[in-house]
Amino acid sequence: MASNAVSQEEENYVRMALLLTGISPRAVRVLFDKEFPPASLSFTVNDKIKKKKLNDLRGRRVINQAQWDILFPSSGITDSKTFDLTLMIALLRSLRTVPLVLPVNGYDNLPVTTETTPASDLARIKHYRNLLAHLHDGKVDCTLFTTAWKDISDAVLRLGGNAMKQECDQLMTKPLDMSSQEILRDLKQAKVEIESIKKTLDTEVKQDIKKIKLDHAKSKKDMKVLTFGHANLKRSHNLLQHKENISNREAKRFKKDVNRLELDQIKTKEDVKKLTSISEDPVPWNRRVLISKLLDEWQKNADNFVKTRAAKCVLKGVKENSCLTITASSGVGKTSTLRHVALQMKEEGYDILPVTNPNDIIQFYNPNQKTLFVIDDFCGTYSINQSDLGNWEPVMEQIKILIENKLTKIIVACRLQVYQDEKFESLSIFRTSVYNLLSEDLCLIQKEKTSIAEFYLETKASEIIQYYDLYDCFPLLCKLYSENRDLDITDFFKNPFSVYETEIDKLYKKGHNTKYCAMALCVMFNNNLKKEMFSEEIDVETRMKIEKTCEACRLDRGTSRIVLLDELNSLEHTFIKKEQDVFKTKHEKLFDFLAYYFGQKIIQCLIRNAHPAVIMQRFLLERKDDMDQFITIVPLKYHETYLKRLIDDWSIDKVDYVFRNINFKIQELRHKFLCYLKTFEILFQRLLALKIDINSKDTALILCCYYGDIPFIHWCINHGVCVNLCNCRGWSPLHAAAIAGHIETVKILLDNKSDINKCLDNGGSPLYIACQNNHKEIVKVLLENKADINKCLDNGVSPLFIACQINHKEIVKVLLDNKADINKCLDNGGSPLHIACQNNHKEIVKVLLDNKADINKCLDNGVSPLYIACQNNHKEIVKVLLDNKADINKCMDDGRSPLHIACQNNHKEIVKVLLDNKADINKCMDDGRSPLYIACHNDHKEIVKVLLDNKADINKCMDDGRSPLYIACQNNHKETVKVLLDNKADINKCKDNGASPLHIACYNNHIEIVKVLLDNKADINKCKDNGASPLHIACQNNHKEIVKVYWTNG
Repeated sequence: MASNAVSQEEENYVRMALLLTGISPRAVRVLFDKEFPPASLSFTVNDKIKKKKLNDLRGRRVINQAQWDILFPSSGITDSKTFDLTLMIALLRSLRTVPLVLPVNGYDNLPVTTETTPASDLARIKHYRNLLAHLHDGKVDCTLFTTAWKDISDAVLRLGGNAMKQECDQLMTKPLDMSSQEILRDLKQAKVEIESIKKTLDTEVKQDIKKIKLDHAKSKKDMKVLTFGHANLKRSHNLLQHKENISNREAKRFKKDVNRLELDQIKTKEDVKKLTSISEDPVPWNRRVLISKLLDEWQKNADNFVKTRAAKCVLKGVKENSCLTITASSGVGKTSTLRHVALQMKEEGYDILPVTNPNDIIQFYNPNQKTLFVIDDFCGTYSINQSDLGNWEPVMEQIKILIENKLTKIIVACRLQVYQDEKFESLSIFRTSVYNLLSEDLCLIQKEKTSIAEFYLETKASEIIQYYDLYDCFPLLCKLYSENRDLDITDFFKNPFSVYETEIDKLYKKGHNTKYCAMALCVMFNNNLKKEMFSEEIDVETRMKIEKTCEACRLDRGTSRIVLLDELNSLEHTFIKKEQDVFKTKHEKLFDFLAYYFGQKIIQCLIRNAHPAVIMQRFLLERKDDMDQFITIVPLKYHETYLKRLIDDWSIDKVDYVFRNINFKIQELRHKFLCYLKTFEILFQRLLALKIDINSKDTALILCCYYGDIPFIHWCINHGVCVNLCNCRGWSPLHAAAIAGHIETVKILLDNKSDINKCLDNGGSPLYIACQNNHKEIVKVLLENKADINKCLDNGVSPLFIACQINHKEIVKVLLDNKADINKCLDNGGSPLHIACQNNHKEIVKVLLDNKADINKCLDNGVSPLYIACQNNHKEIVKVLLDNKADINKCMDDGRSPLHIACQNNHKEIVKVLLDNKADINKCMDDGRSPLYIACHNDHKEIVKVLLDNKADINKCMDDGRSPLYIACQNNHKETVKVLLDNKADINKCKDNGASPLHIACYNNHIEIVKVLLDNKADINKCKDNGASPLHIACQNNHKEIVKVYWTNG
């Protein structure tokens, strides 16, 4: 049997194929898009001079028909992302105004290594692409591979930059998955089959031609014999008939072979497409496999979802918004709604990517793919997770930019207590579109509750109607009861947790201590009980926790772990579920209950041994009015035990678990802990103060600055904690104080030589953070202490820019009073004035203009502040800008003016304001499109009327001769056509190829348009340059109704 292993030479071939079909074209596209910007590409190729050059290339077969169809698509616009490598190189060589410097040996030979011009890099990539195409055995020897890889990857670096070079380096070394190897074999097999078919066809065609020649000669001879008599004529006729049958059979066989060849070619293209897809997917293949499995699991459970008005509203909301938050208390249906909506969006063509942190969003972002990022338990489960919050806050602005492209969306679900935490306010994009499933508009109505009850409880649903409204978590209760029908249904729905408490008490009283202990272990290990703990060797700490729990549950410390595992398995259909060999409760709400239950039963054991997260989130030393029902209050006699546990965790570098403890939200409890801390020896206190969290690298000082706890801050500083020591994300104590708004803390830190300009990993300074969070007094203090007022994020966002973006007017005034650079721009040219206009912050715009902001400063693509205000229909902003002498006719790089974009977006009042201020009504884009043309194209009838009332040139055409009337007829805009004709539009004005409005209406089968044109005396016989009349076009396309209209008007 032949081996399926792939040789080194074959692996080299696959890697080169991935490099040349995936990364290299994208590198060339970077150069191409610089030379021919995507926004104006369509106009470039349609330029008369350039189109003539393209026709010449087509005639010389430099451009084939398939490439021609991509350059001039029948629908949509020309897009460089659809261009292959050959086409991009051909256009770069032929269409540039200033030609590329020609390689010394031309484009058809491999350049010498000292040549590093763009043209030589194109020639290199072309050379190796052609070389690879002619390697029929699918192998590349190691010497050639090493040389070629360096040549190509160096070219990619120069053309596409460092990021693409890094992709090359990763591709060279990363293991190939099986799909890449299988594609290699398929490609090789397809090549062999195609070559075989070609040879067979060549032989058969030659034989057929030879045979036909012989037949023809014989037929001529037979014709001579015809004169000898009717009998000979008949015999010759029969012979010819026989030959014809043979020829027909041969022709059919020939056609069948051609069809087979075409199918093989299609398969080869699909294989190449698959290769390209593998190389361009930003999601790593192994992560993609896990995501697919997860979505399959969601799909399996989709039939269990009962549709509600809330689900319908959320689905509508996620289609209309880029970022959406679902919130409610536990058990209401957040997760099931989240997954249902995600699966619905998958049907709409979205790539569904469940993620857990913002870095996944940044890494997996694909600007060319509709993507929905899905996050459950956002920023914590039982309370807000400070670590998660810290991951999101520094990248919020970057995330905002990513979701501006309309293809990328984010949907999250979080508990209500997390959403309502004041710290959540810093996550601004997750507060713009919020769906509270407990709100009056979205809560379950009686009909929906009945449907849910009938689905899960079937015939028993009628028995609990009177208990529908007792608990918000009604859907969860129905699901839990359906999985444990032995319970009394009435008691369960009247007080479900009392029923569970009674059931667990029974286990203990009847001597089922191992089951009881198994559930206690779920709490002890924070609902993450791994199967391996019971079947494999474990560390001493884990063994001790299990033994201590057994002892607390009145079991022998040496109880077999195998017995405990059996008990966990026996609880699977009641309290416990198992996911990927991890035991956990069937729902988080059930875990909340169990944590509370065992918090009453074995509190001392839990305090001493439970996972630090349990200690952090589920125990309070003193009762609070707004506390969760499942929080355990620690009795006074165990307070010292609890405080000692915090010290123990701190001493082993678990700083976050200590200082993010829910007790630390209460100043009095922080003070109590500090007093207890001071009872230890000074040396031990100093050792604790200097501890750094094992994961986040947080210090006690950073976290105390977040709380603004001045006594604790002094304690930290007095024990030698460095005020400039940052965590793993770059947060310093000063950053923490700035974001939380603690001005006294800021002053203490500055007095202790805190680095005022120390930045986060993304470049955010303390001043930037204070401006972002609208802490005016802190901004003043920082500026008084010489903070760099113009220090920007890595993407160019300055403190002034962020204040303008978020509409913090008083911050803007303070910054300008302190000489902030009012025109400091983002990397793309966006100024503070531009973002204020974009976001409709009128007062900010006035302040900026009063301080001499450059009113005409544009983005790199030419978008001015006035343009963006017109685009977004911000009428008052437009008035302010025009009152301040904004250039009303300043255009984008493609010639699009503010009036153009207002007409395109149907902003009638904006159009009126612009025209009242003397906007050039006939100013055209680079391809000749006027504002009137744009309005007609989009069927904005009222805009058309306003423009015509203001004397717009009704017959002003595009460069190819298309008039406003022509485009309205093409797009079947009947009312717009009528308005144009009422205003004396030239009904017979044709395109450059002679096509009239009547031609295009007939071609597109727009019957009503044809009637209107004929009623207005359109020239029925006007022909295109090729002689085709409108009637000819209608007949050619089998538009019977159009032909009837013609005859009626004949």
